[in-house]
Amino acid sequence: MFALNRESMEHVLVIAYGNPLRSDDGVAWQAANELRRDLPWAARIICAHQLTPEVAEDVSRADLVIFLDASSTGKPGTVRCQAVSARSRKPCFSHHLAPADLLGWCHRLYSAKPRAFLISVDGERFDYGQGLSVRALNAVPLVVERVSKLIDHARQESRAQRSL
Repeated sequence: MFALNRESMEHVLVIAYGNPLRSDDGVAWQAANELRRDLPWAARIICAHQLTPEVAEDVSRADLVIFLDASSTGKPGTVRCQAVSARSRKPCFSHHLAPADLLGWCHRLYSAKPRAFLISVDGERFDYGQGLSVRALNAVPLVVERVSKLIDHARQESRAQRSL
């Protein structure tokens, strides 16, 4: 269990997306299940096959949004965390968005700008199947730890601001 306590920020949203029927593409869902077990009070957790504009309302209510996804671009098992900002471009009516696009929708529709991060795991296999590769499975605890640290850091910042 991590050092995170129940004084977390008011609204944390974790969005795990990918296809759990495509091997390592389901790593985000596996991490979401671990988060539900280990940190059930720390965040609202949504699992989705892809990011859609309909999620913008949920995002607008959050102080911190953490996106979880699989990637096929790096060394399998690598976990990366990066800040995400709203992308301000002409709206398109697609039902497959990147996190920056979803944050853009959130800002345009609800004038909200939550802090956001993308945690991605480089996968090894993306063929049909429900099992994760060993490397992706071994990365899940690292994802949970990164989420925990992001929430804890945000909680500390929030508490420091309230004490000013």
